[in-house]
Amino acid sequence: MKDMNQRLFLAIAIWLACIFGYYTWFAPKKAAQPVAGQTSAAQESPKPAVEPPVAAAPATPAPVAPKAADVPRGTKPEPPLREVTFETPRARIVATSQGAAIKSIQLLGDKWTRHKGAKDESHLDLVGEHAGEPFPFATVVKGTGGAEILPANEPYELVRQDATSATFRAERGGVTLTKTLSVNPANYGINLAVEVRSATPLSGHLWVQAGVHAQEPSGGMFSSRTNTPSQAICLEPNKSKPERLAIGAKHPEFDAQGAQFAGIDEQYFLTAVLPPAGVSASCRLETHGEKTGSLIASLVVPVQGTAAQLSFKGYGGPKDDPDLVAVAEALKHSIDFGFWSVIAELLLTIMKFFQRIVPGHNWGIAIILLTVAMKLLTFPLQHKSMKSMQEMQRIQPQLDELKKKYAGDSQRQNLEQMKLFKEHGVNPMGSCLPMLIQMPIWFALYTTLQVSVELYNAPFIPGWLDDLTAKDPYYVLPVAMGITMILTQVLTPTPMSNPSQKTMGYVMSGFFSLLMLTLPSGLTLYIFTNNVLSIGQQMYLRRALPAPPAKGQTIEVKPGSGSGEGRAKLRA
Repeated sequence: MKDMNQRLFLAIAIWLACIFGYYTWFAPKKAAQPVAGQTSAAQESPKPAVEPPVAAAPATPAPVAPKAADVPRGTKPEPPLREVTFETPRARIVATSQGAAIKSIQLLGDKWTRHKGAKDESHLDLVGEHAGEPFPFATVVKGTGGAEILPANEPYELVRQDATSATFRAERGGVTLTKTLSVNPANYGINLAVEVRSATPLSGHLWVQAGVHAQEPSGGMFSSRTNTPSQAICLEPNKSKPERLAIGAKHPEFDAQGAQFAGIDEQYFLTAVLPPAGVSASCRLETHGEKTGSLIASLVVPVQGTAAQLSFKGYGGPKDDPDLVAVAEALKHSIDFGFWSVIAELLLTIMKFFQRIVPGHNWGIAIILLTVAMKLLTFPLQHKSMKSMQEMQRIQPQLDELKKKYAGDSQRQNLEQMKLFKEHGVNPMGSCLPMLIQMPIWFALYTTLQVSVELYNAPFIPGWLDDLTAKDPYYVLPVAMGITMILTQVLTPTPMSNPSQKTMGYVMSGFFSLLMLTLPSGLTLYIFTNNVLSIGQQMYLRRALPAPPAKGQTIEVKPGSGSGEGRAKLRA
């Protein structure tokens, strides 16, 4: 048992560092598996070729309609490109006649900037430019055998518009498609009404582009924010967990015969489309590229006969539970806290409570109060652990004497040590208990900061920590946290026979501080506050408990102690 405590501490520290490094620099990408034996229309129909995304090009000026003399007889001139802008209290949405789709969803409000404190503080646009790819809410009409009748980028004519809606119409191959896009000022909902009319009976499918996302290089391990990769998602019927597909997935395509919604999950934001009520829909997810590229999510519904009317619900906004549910209950399942969901949701609930009652509704203060609450909750176990470490240091001379006395009998030595531990109420594994208690909280809080949009761009001290989900731009908090970890090591009792444990603790404190340089400042704030509270607790114990014997000091041994018969005094 001589080095058991040291080895366990080292193993936990290395494991903790590896887990944090893995979450920070190698975020997992879940590869959704194709459904075996699927025969949906999404599989039967050939998918349109999609070029890899390139840098966004300047907006193309609206083409001028050709003069009548320039148009060949019998050829209908292409309608001019038109754009309609809807502005609600929550978002500025731009619809384009190119595919009768949504070109831009710009969230309004100071919170919805790209990243506070960064060079680019423009408002978030959930769509952006995607060269060669259709925009969200674009549609494709496919006939028998998957042949395209009306493509996604078909030029539409703007028929009418008002403050909250715009109607577009296009005709090709005997099929007329009328699309009405409308926004809801009360939420982040975007509705799409589609009317299909055909000169001859039609037996095909309507594809609705639920979302497109172009992913650029993240900037490496020292990027300003530890982003979770964007994912194409599809929620199948009777399920609460969506299938997800990220760029670089082993299987770049996923098809499901049923779908409650399909869309693009961009960490804190969601763009999605839900099928019409009572209509059986399938979904298709696609990825293009290895480390960079694009994601495409589509809903597929059947169209039959000479006329069909379909009404889709859509969403483009933050992944905030009340906002999602206001549009559709199923959308709330896009929020995924992962393995630590139970603890993460509890931490978020506690933080929301504190954030509502603190002055200025400051999330940083809420994290500090969360730390205090968790410290009080775990205080009995941590206090017992610290007392055990203090007592372990006091009985170290007796342990050394036992090791000398029973050097040739390890079984007897362990037995006598156990008696001594029991007599003094010492747990040899107690020094690892505080870390074991805190690790699940650290991981759950990290997940909460990566998932909860409430904390996105939430400031603590304006001008310094403007976003608790991003790293400390000046590295003040990680350095301060490292100092408190070293102070904790200084105050933590260490067995006299094992001074190397202190050195190992200092090395791990420095390594952990380096690791925290790129992690969210909200997590660093929690650990720093917890360290400060632990230092105060250690200082109290050092005053409340008798000091351990100095080296060379003679101490009394109680009769019947684990040292055995024949010795009344020992030298420290």
